[in-house]
Amino acid sequence: MSISYEEWDRQWFALGADGWLVALGDHGDYEAAEFTSRDLGLDVIWLTDAEQAGQWQATIEARKGLNK
Repeated sequence: MSISYEEWDRQWFALGADGWLVALGDHGDYEAAEFTSRDLGLDVIWLTDAEQAGQWQATIEARKGLNK
């Protein structure tokens, strides 16, 4: 199952104090994602949208390649 760009663009993620990246789901903005993370009881260090999460992934993958 694939999602459209518009659906992907609305996805939000939370980086928790425990080091886990949690997919929060479809939220239109930061405030909605923040409300969900609080509702879930997450100790959030950083909230990010799908575009930023994709950039993180690309950077991490590139760094992993440098460490081989």
